[in-house]
Amino acid sequence: MVNGLESASKSLTLNEKKIGSLVNNLANLNSTGYKRELPFEQIMNSNGENTIRKNMLDFTQGDLIQTDNPLDLAINGDAFFVIAAENGDMQFTKNGKFAVSDEGFLVDNLGNKVMGQSGEIQLLEDFWQKDRTVSISTNGEIFVGKNFIDKLKIVAVEEKADLIRCGNNNYKVSNGYFEDLEEDQFKIAQGYLENSNVNPIIEMEEMIRISKEYESAQKMIQYIDEIMARANEIGTI
Repeated sequence: MVNGLESASKSLTLNEKKIGSLVNNLANLNSTGYKRELPFEQIMNSNGENTIRKNMLDFTQGDLIQTDNPLDLAINGDAFFVIAAENGDMQFTKNGKFAVSDEGFLVDNLGNKVMGQSGEIQLLEDFWQKDRTVSISTNGEIFVGKNFIDKLKIVAVEEKADLIRCGNNNYKVSNGYFEDLEEDQFKIAQGYLENSNVNPIIEMEEMIRISKEYESAQKMIQYIDEIMARANEIGTI
């Protein structure tokens, strides 16, 4: 009976974490480049005991949304843009909503610099001259007018489980390992953004299923508690 109470209690805790992941997914339904969290899972460890595995991320590609903004970029393929954070960290993102800073650098929406093959990408006077247009090829080459500026640094992270969210739909890797991709391994789409890969119907169906599991665990605890109370009453007679 004590084991049953413990199992039901763990189920409540697990389902609370699952609901937290689902709520976070739904809150980011329209966030550019957001990758949905897979609900926590209860797994059996080597000692035969149930443990809770940390949440994982689903890196399935989201739909591409056309914006016609020349600085909006999306990646077709299993790849990331590279961002230099203010603290010096190299971060990775599918959020290609970029802009040009007052200093002429290509930056994300927090002002962090987007990295190219030659380092930080600076457009300088070329960008501001009248009638100059920015064009970015499918392999990531950046031109202002006819002038080549740099090529986007596009990388892959083989072990996605090593990626850690660090805000703004950016990630960093716990072991620091990533690799540059060849041109035929991705395609850049200029004037597009990658939408969140959250499907609201799937999330709501999962929410209903988990709510039922949570309710069952609650009833189980209540039932066991009543039995134990009656047992105590009988023991005192």
